[in-house]
Amino acid sequence: MFYPFEVSDPFSSVVYRLSDTRLAELSLAPIEPEWNPGRAIAASPDPVWASSYGNAPIETTAAVSSALQDLVLASHTLRIPDISAVAEGRAKRHLMALVHLWRTLGDALPEGLGVARHVLELPPGQFLDPLPVVAGSLDALAPDAMRALYLRLEREFGVVAPVPRLPRGAEGSVLRGLQEGIARKTLQSMPADSSLNFYGLRDVAECAEFAAARARSLIEAGCLPRDIAVMTSGESRRLADAFRCQGISLSGLPAEEAERDTVGETLLFLLLTKRAPTTAMALASLCLSPIMPWPAQVGRDLAEEIMGGDFRAFPLQDSPTFVALWDDIRATAGSLAQLRFLLDRICDRLPSGRAIREKMQPIQGLLAGEGTPDWEAIIRAVHIDSPRFGDPLRNLEGVSLWVSYERPWRECRHLIVADFTEGMYPLHPRANPLFLDSEIEQISLATGLQLRGRAAGLAHGLRLFDQQLQAVGESVTFLTPFRDLMGSRLAPPAALSLVARAIADVKDARQLICDLSKIPPDEWPVAHYSERELPDAQPLAPVLSIKERDLLSLRLSDEGEALPQSPSRLESLIVSPLAWLLDEIGASDMSWSAESLDVITKGTLAHDVFEHTFLPGVEMLSEAELLAALPPAFDEAVNRHARFLRASSWEMERSGLQREITEAALRWREHLIQLGAKVIGNEVWLHAEVHGIRLRGKADVILELPDGSLMVVDHKKSGTAGRQRRMEAGWDLQAGLYREMLLRPIRREGDGLDALIGRSVGMGYHLMNDGGLLTCGVTLPSNSTALEIGALANVEAVAFLTKRLTEVQAGQVVLNTTNDAAFFKNNGGFTPYALERSSLVSAFMIVSGAKNDD
Repeated sequence: MFYPFEVSDPFSSVVYRLSDTRLAELSLAPIEPEWNPGRAIAASPDPVWASSYGNAPIETTAAVSSALQDLVLASHTLRIPDISAVAEGRAKRHLMALVHLWRTLGDALPEGLGVARHVLELPPGQFLDPLPVVAGSLDALAPDAMRALYLRLEREFGVVAPVPRLPRGAEGSVLRGLQEGIARKTLQSMPADSSLNFYGLRDVAECAEFAAARARSLIEAGCLPRDIAVMTSGESRRLADAFRCQGISLSGLPAEEAERDTVGETLLFLLLTKRAPTTAMALASLCLSPIMPWPAQVGRDLAEEIMGGDFRAFPLQDSPTFVALWDDIRATAGSLAQLRFLLDRICDRLPSGRAIREKMQPIQGLLAGEGTPDWEAIIRAVHIDSPRFGDPLRNLEGVSLWVSYERPWRECRHLIVADFTEGMYPLHPRANPLFLDSEIEQISLATGLQLRGRAAGLAHGLRLFDQQLQAVGESVTFLTPFRDLMGSRLAPPAALSLVARAIADVKDARQLICDLSKIPPDEWPVAHYSERELPDAQPLAPVLSIKERDLLSLRLSDEGEALPQSPSRLESLIVSPLAWLLDEIGASDMSWSAESLDVITKGTLAHDVFEHTFLPGVEMLSEAELLAALPPAFDEAVNRHARFLRASSWEMERSGLQREITEAALRWREHLIQLGAKVIGNEVWLHAEVHGIRLRGKADVILELPDGSLMVVDHKKSGTAGRQRRMEAGWDLQAGLYREMLLRPIRREGDGLDALIGRSVGMGYHLMNDGGLLTCGVTLPSNSTALEIGALANVEAVAFLTKRLTEVQAGQVVLNTTNDAAFFKNNGGFTPYALERSSLVSAFMIVSGAKNDD
């Protein structure tokens, strides 16, 4: 921590900002006890914030901790103040709650303040060396605790005159005009010049690379590294990497990488896995924990399988010890006794089990006794320490690294602001989380404590930004990222409008930002480095050629035969051969996401319910019997495929989906009655050779019609209109393939198909969302509400599939064009989702004209 004033070394006369590390060395301060208000807040939430803590524990902990730190800094003794003079009411209740929390923490203080209190209470003559303060260096907005520390050092060691500063911006420059006072009501505007530069880039990563290139260009122009500073509001790892690539040393990087509380994280994930239903992401996070005993690669493999829906833990099968641990991790606890037993056994099997037990001490009271665990209280009570950074390492010769929420630790000639974006320039003011501004004034009048409210926060942010500009001698380069690393748009900071006032003829502050993506690289203000181009570089060819390779044989069985394709894979092949190829070689997207009730999950649950309520060989259920059978079938489906829906937070979605499936089941029953159809097979595996290749797929349901013919039906959790457009356009594929497989199956002993061979076969789609039934090749009774499309529902799809199969058998992968999405929507009547499955598909798209190349 740096204190908001400067001191002078009596031997070298060097002036520097005093840090808690240096102060502790000179005053022989003892090691500070750990400051951890979060643990005390969780152990016994005060009635003032207990309700907020119950709804948002993380946010409430942060807000209360911040308010407590403000109170500590407002005390000029860094001891609990006397608040008896505050009138009874809301302000006093909140203040008493903070005081009680402070008293609970004992002698602990926020980082750097324990040393300050030691010095405030230290008798004169105890310092190892003199430590005179620099006159006028105390920040005008410094809190009382820092003012008291400054006066304490002044009383014992006196003051020294401030050293001459670097010249401020050149006379008449825009920078100089800003340095006259950025917060002044009026500023003299001057023509834009090179003292202020504004560039917009894609994201913070690109800004970091540009900042390093900008520093390199300044150094090559004759500037010394120590005369350059780069400022950031976030973590510095990207800047460190970018400057390292440019061969430039950064002065002010943390001495050590951030250290996570892996023990606390592991305990939290263990508890989450004990609460039913267990989430896949909690299990996968445990697999990757460095505390787990298995090798890191085994943990990664296991996590990927879990996020892919496979919980059998194949990567652990070679170790009985790991399998036993995994069984305990996956087991849920329905009682406190069972929870204690499982946690105890898991800790016995972990190398860091003792550390986890120590981390469990604050929640032991919640784990004691009998009955059902209070999961919300237990999980809230687990405290995870914030990442710990080592002290920054500073040297005289490197480029200075500044942090946006601190005063500059030394001056510079050129400043590069690496993330000039909303919220940090100036520092976004926040309201006091516990007190209104009127209450802050009331407390100040009664006790003298100067707590910080929104107005004081705004003044502090402006003052800090002004100090940062004052420390610059020649130029400031502002780099604005347009998006964050998740792709969300970012807004420029409020400071842009403040700065724009100093530049003449600026009507919209945003016009100051030069979007580098719209400028040729040769005209960039820094050297632009690109990958070396091959001499014979050619535009991307429309076809990826893999010579002498049948791409249908990429996946082989143990016997060396090509594994069969599925109807869904062939649909992907029609839309995007590249997306199909990526699936064939196992290069599909592996990004993680939390469980969600998406279309696939809804469809899986609906299929399962239909499979277990409309049974083959069983007489049709009455409406009452069906309504009674559906709830337990739905519950079983949820247990098998989506246990996360059992959580109370998913109650509304769960009940809504159950209602949808019930309505769909009743409509399906009516279709069966109208058709006079019997269910003779559910989820039937079919094997066949169709279009010259082997196919394998599972038919949702096979019906027997009164005339003895069969109908293969595919249940879809969608509406009728889209599927009808697709079938009428001739672009349907799946149901037709199942029909072909049933007509010409590859037989296997005991496949149960004896009664199905030799019959005529039609196909159909049951659209669950609105109850539509679309058929092809079926004679419908007059009373049926189904719609017969005709025999041409798949003619276009089959023709296109035949073409694609010929191409991939010859090793040819036709790349998609930018017009393909519109082609399939307009001509085929469907949305080509395969184009969106991988970013590689869009990356290798061919830019085409108005017509599709195919």
